[in-house]
Amino acid sequence: MMAHCMEIGGVGTPGWCTALSISPEMETQLMFLMKNVKWGNQKRYQLWFARKHLMVPGGEERIPDIVRFICCGYHPKNEVIQSGVIARWAVIGWLLTSCSKAYIVANAKLALFYDWLFFDESKGGNVMSIEPAMLLMVNSLSQYVDITNMLLEFLFLLIENYEVRRKEAIAQCVRCAFAVLVKKGVVPSLELLTSCEKLAPLLRQKLVAFLSSTSPVSAVQACGKPSNDISEAAELKKRVCSN
Repeated sequence: MMAHCMEIGGVGTPGWCTALSISPEMETQLMFLMKNVKWGNQKRYQLWFARKHLMVPGGEERIPDIVRFICCGYHPKNEVIQSGVIARWAVIGWLLTSCSKAYIVANAKLALFYDWLFFDESKGGNVMSIEPAMLLMVNSLSQYVDITNMLLEFLFLLIENYEVRRKEAIAQCVRCAFAVLVKKGVVPSLELLTSCEKLAPLLRQKLVAFLSSTSPVSAVQACGKPSNDISEAAELKKRVCSN
């Protein structure tokens, strides 16, 4: 039974399925935000969306569904990513900070990390579904490190408690997710997290120990970087970890 649960969990969530959990109007407006609104211009659109959909009875409870949709229901093409529009990770960061109830925050973080818990690239795991969580953690290091700390702490909580009897399998899936994020170039190196002094020391130690644990995904594979990416990694680490 438990093996079957992991197999079911490992089946990626189709984008159309996550779209069913939000209204067509919400989907249309979210897509407009992420496809057309440039960085720096997003606040008024976010406020408009919040007033219409979140600041209404039961509206805040939809945030986990919206996060799930953003992760799995919309995977932007490179030309959109490079066009200067607001990124998916930034929209999710805004949604997380819009939650006023602890249980909604917890559900939203679960929606963000759910694909990490069963990630297996060999079985069709899509890096675009796990990308927002990683980019939100990395891009929050400079000015909003509390968000990075909160997300990492929650991820470790999930690994330990989501399914205790399958804890090692889930841990392996999370290590695989970290490794693929580096391999696909989402981040040049995990040193952005493991070497950043702004991160809570205990979380840094826990992350290093987790990534170095004996597993098929070795610490070298998870944390290593191609030699031609070393300068890029160092520069990005300097930018996000600078005082």
